Amino acid sequence: SNLKGFQGGFVTDTHAYYVPYYNGNSNGYGAFSGYAARVSLSDFRNSGVEYLNLAETDSNLVGFAGGFVTDTHAYYVPGRTTSGHVVRVSLSNFSSSGVEYFNLADTDWRWSGFSGGFVTDTHAYYVPYYNGNSNGYGAFSGYAARVSLSNFSSSGVEYFNLADTDWRWSGFSGGFVTDT
Repeated sequence: SNLKGFQGGFVTDTHAYYVPYYNGNSNGYGAFSGYAARVSLSDFRNSGVEYLNLAETDSNLVGFAGGFVTDTHAYYVPGRTTSGHVVRVSLSNFSSSGVEYFNLADTDWRWSGFSGGFVTDTHAYYVPYYNGNSNGYGAFSGYAARVSLSNFSSSGVEYFNLADTDWRWSGFSGGFVTDT
């Protein structure tokens, strides 16, 4: 089965969502997975399972490291060190036609390899962890990125490097937001 090897999840009032990471299958994408699953909370058994292979939309949409949700979209955090592909899927259209994505690393290669994220009313936030570079080596990253929910595209991105404040401020995992 392709529905295994998840890394994280989140819940709405109606569904539990599981974040695809690494399922061990050799499927043309390495063993990284793009199979996002959701399960109905009112039918929490096999008959309530729906899934979507994000990699069928774009082969780079695999290997995520966390996710989060708004009232309208499920968001998946790019976790592979060479990937900056941020993805959101419409909750009302959990299918390939409901997928939106772009690559943060197309703007700057250092905007890749995140580990976790969170959301406010206006922005999706991606937590910097470990990014790769053109030499195949990577480094812990301090590049925090946020994307406007109303402009989910490269033009809606803002970023800064936490390590510019203190070189030790890099390589984070997870994150959260409060109302204050």
